[in-house]
Amino acid sequence: MELFAGGVKDSDRVFSDLTATLAEILGDNNAPASCRHAVLQLAVILVCGISQLSPGAYFLRRDLFPCIVAIITCPETERYTFEAVLLLSLLANFHKSDAGRLNPYLKRIRETTDNVLMRKICWASNFVADAAVKAYQKILDDSPPTIGSALGLLFSSLRPDRALSSKPLDLSRELFKDQPIEACVVLLPIFEFSHANGTFRSAIIEPLDQSKERSKEGSPLAYTLLTLFSYILSHASSSSSARAIAYANLSLNILLIMVEDEKILSSLCSPSKANIRMCRQRPPLLPAFLPRAPICAVLDCVLLWLRHNLHKRLEVHSYIVSIRVASHVVWVLHKEHSHLEYYWQELWRALLGMLDFLSNKLDSLITTGGGIEQLVKETLWLLDDSLYFSDDILPSPRAVHGLVYELVHSVAILRKLRTLLDKVAIPSSPTRKRASSINDRTQEALTNILATTDYYENKIKDAGVQSATDALRLVAREIDQNGLNYNKDHHQGSDPPSKQGEEVVGFIRYAYLDGMSLMP
Repeated sequence: MELFAGGVKDSDRVFSDLTATLAEILGDNNAPASCRHAVLQLAVILVCGISQLSPGAYFLRRDLFPCIVAIITCPETERYTFEAVLLLSLLANFHKSDAGRLNPYLKRIRETTDNVLMRKICWASNFVADAAVKAYQKILDDSPPTIGSALGLLFSSLRPDRALSSKPLDLSRELFKDQPIEACVVLLPIFEFSHANGTFRSAIIEPLDQSKERSKEGSPLAYTLLTLFSYILSHASSSSSARAIAYANLSLNILLIMVEDEKILSSLCSPSKANIRMCRQRPPLLPAFLPRAPICAVLDCVLLWLRHNLHKRLEVHSYIVSIRVASHVVWVLHKEHSHLEYYWQELWRALLGMLDFLSNKLDSLITTGGGIEQLVKETLWLLDDSLYFSDDILPSPRAVHGLVYELVHSVAILRKLRTLLDKVAIPSSPTRKRASSINDRTQEALTNILATTDYYENKIKDAGVQSATDALRLVAREIDQNGLNYNKDHHQGSDPPSKQGEEVVGFIRYAYLDGMSLMP
């Protein structure tokens, strides 16, 4: 206020005139495109520089939404859509948690039904997201292997300096320390629109509904986002960067919004010839598995997050969101009786590996806001649902056998969970019925899982089986002959997972920094 207005006394007039001038030029379709672009960039710089300080309120007094939309929809300025929609999302996040109802941009984002506007935002977002993906790939080429590249890798591994190496070196910390690029801030407007606006969510899958193959214009936004998420989630915690973690959390929340929308989830479950490329830059690599339904890429994102981000400083909330994403997928597969071809055992191992990590490292974990109890509970619910719905979601009896075997193999981990839940339990009033029902569901889920694992473990012990192969054969034979042994059905009439998409308020500080760095 001192800098622009010479003091608080004249600030009201100066800032009111400033926002009025910005609105006038941005909304003037007769003004030169270069001039409107320069004013748009000035507005982004101002909003990023002001951050959450009081002068930002002047941008709420004057509704800039119509003039920002004019930039996006005008043929002469539509190429500046990314900067325009970034400005809009930054304005929507001004004191969002405590003054959301007073923010006109949130209301506008929620209520607009302009299909043309939504398509243009999707187009611009797709272009920027693809650039962010290419930035990862430029650092380390993870193209699908060919015969030539496989031979080259073999010969390279035989080099003396590599042959004596005890284990492969993970260079992620150094190579990807500056990723994702600043343009990835486009995820903020994608989140704002997908969280609040059904028309935008429909626009995300519109190209998928029109054609199940790649369009001539390139990969649809939904597919590009899944690819980008896979890279962000693979490298999120490798550099110990709070910024990278913030982007991962935002990505997981967008993913949760996508699977909570029935139309998007149904579209992703439909057969498709599209090849959605997933990150293969960090070992262990995802197995090659093509072609497949796009929903497999959603599970891949969950799997990559589970695999690569178990650290002493654990992002518990992000893990909870990833489990909720998987739970929605499992539920819709059960509902549609879709036997999904997927490398399910990799997912089971990742889930059980996470529970093992929590059991062994609980006392040394540094967590943000707690939540270990909720994470363990929701993981148990997911495993229990997967076990009970296995005939509906898994593609073959062999896949069912694999799930049961993985649970039996990890029975020691599962038995430790009762102790773990007791240690992390949050005291609650006995009158809180919801907390009581959640605890009852958790106990039932764990009891069911342990009853199943104990049954087949005893069968294996009684048969004197020594090898893993023979144990799997015995489990398979027992299930094929007598069906799956399941203790108690508590799924009759159960509801689908509740929608838990929420605001991502903490990301805005990184949006300001990245938005400012993109400006001239």
